[in-house]
Amino acid sequence: MATLDEFDGLLIDLDGVVWIGRELVPGSVEALRSLLDAGMAIVFVTNNPGKPASEYARRLTDAGVEVGAEQIVTAGEATASLAAERSPGGTAFTIGGRAFHDTIVTAGLRLLEGEAGREADAVLVSGHRGFDYDELLTATLALQRGAALFATSRDPTLPMPGGPWPGTGAVLAAVETASGATAEIGGKPEPHLFEMARERISAAEQVAMVGDRVSSDIEGGRRAGLETILVLSGASSRAEAEGAVHPPDRIVADLAALARR
Repeated sequence: MATLDEFDGLLIDLDGVVWIGRELVPGSVEALRSLLDAGMAIVFVTNNPGKPASEYARRLTDAGVEVGAEQIVTAGEATASLAAERSPGGTAFTIGGRAFHDTIVTAGLRLLEGEAGREADAVLVSGHRGFDYDELLTATLALQRGAALFATSRDPTLPMPGGPWPGTGAVLAAVETASGATAEIGGKPEPHLFEMARERISAAEQVAMVGDRVSSDIEGGRRAGLETILVLSGASSRAEAEGAVHPPDRIVADLAALARR
């Protein structure tokens, strides 16, 4: 098993690794500072498109970890880019927060709102607290007409301080069940987000993926040909990790424990 000294780059998840909801994981800021001060190249990769990259960068900087927006890759970016490749200049009906909507527009797709969304070329899904039956109905009718379906992830939950909240996978399950369609995923564990992230850390030769969820972070890192490191501060337990078909290369308690290696 490689030691941390053998890596010159890390892809690091945010939710469940750096913070849980609004609360920072204890020791995560100090660990990230230590890694950056030691010359480690870091790009943060998140399946949560709830905020644009610039806001995630600002949150990290406000916490004491100075990074730029170019060091953040969200599943929203990856999914919007993927959909735009499949339907250049097309129309989209979007289930998700405002940041996700804005990202899709930036990628070159034209948003259709309300019942007009039934005519969309593509349906893009991400979890958000305002998800309702009208969104489900519009998405279903568009997909029955032949629209393509994309989603940021299949993560069933999002780590939160009081316990996991429903994630994108829960919303996507409703859309797929109602429509019979199957989504193409832009975020982890699929390759699109990893390809974007590796482009931004291209000077690094030995890169590891650090995350808290076996099914997305660890599996995605494995598929991308990276060493994988699971932290136990978020979604997956040690038992889940050790029982996985493809377990992580290393398991640590949290970022602080990783930085000490």
